[in-house]
Amino acid sequence: MNIAIVGDVHGHLALMYAVLGRWQKESGRAIDLILQCGDMGAFTDHSQLDQATERWTEDDPDELGFAQFIGSRPPATLIDPRPPLLFIPGNHEDFLFLDEREAASPEGESIYSVSEDGRISALKSGRIWTFATDEGRVRVAGISGVANRRHKKGRPARYHLSDEDALELAAEGPESFDILISHDCPDGLAVEDYRGMSGSLSLRFVIEETQPRYAFFAHYDRRDEWKIGATAVYGLGKCSYERSGRWPLTEGGVAIINWDQTQPVVERLETEWLTNSTRFNWRHWGRSDN
Repeated sequence: MNIAIVGDVHGHLALMYAVLGRWQKESGRAIDLILQCGDMGAFTDHSQLDQATERWTEDDPDELGFAQFIGSRPPATLIDPRPPLLFIPGNHEDFLFLDEREAASPEGESIYSVSEDGRISALKSGRIWTFATDEGRVRVAGISGVANRRHKKGRPARYHLSDEDALELAAEGPESFDILISHDCPDGLAVEDYRGMSGSLSLRFVIEETQPRYAFFAHYDRRDEWKIGATAVYGLGKCSYERSGRWPLTEGGVAIINWDQTQPVVERLETEWLTNSTRFNWRHWGRSDN
């Protein structure tokens, strides 16, 4: 089983699917599941755009790309048929839309669908979800939002990381899940240089109490690795464009887990074709003349 883990997408779903589709074709390994660590850019109504997203869309209309994939006729991608995509909400999302979708889902379910074809879902904060195939199973948990930003008055509750969600998840105990995805990071990983933020004590407590095999976060655009007890912690970059010069594709935004129950392996997607691509030429991938 191959699991793709993706950092901030900010609406660039078409790009994300193209990157994963090209990797899948060239590696000969099928991706079974995509996990995304927040800032999906899950906006469906332009009136719900936050100031940062609205500002960036002026130069980068792909920031609004999420809406293309939630209807009954999503565009074709290089990874079709698309594998399931599960994300944990970050701090740049259409929270009204997500609240409505979650409220419409059964209370006992850990995930809720956000697309008509059922291929894109969000993970409820503090919940555990199991994905199973003939090759095995993986248990995924998540905590949404960002910590230490209470001065951001008027933001929806979902914008903020919930200590209560974290405590409920920690209470599940050791090895109750395999992978933790979050937008913010656990405290103590030396990311305090980013706008005065240093991560979440609650997230660190979750990891210390449950000791999953892996924890992944985004938000800070840090591409480093740490250990908290037995847990390997990975910071991810963005899966989008550098906003300068040729607008090259960002690197460090995707990792692939070859999920073997006994000896899983994590590799970052780092290839020459990714390094040499821009926001313009990736759209030609897969064409007969490429």
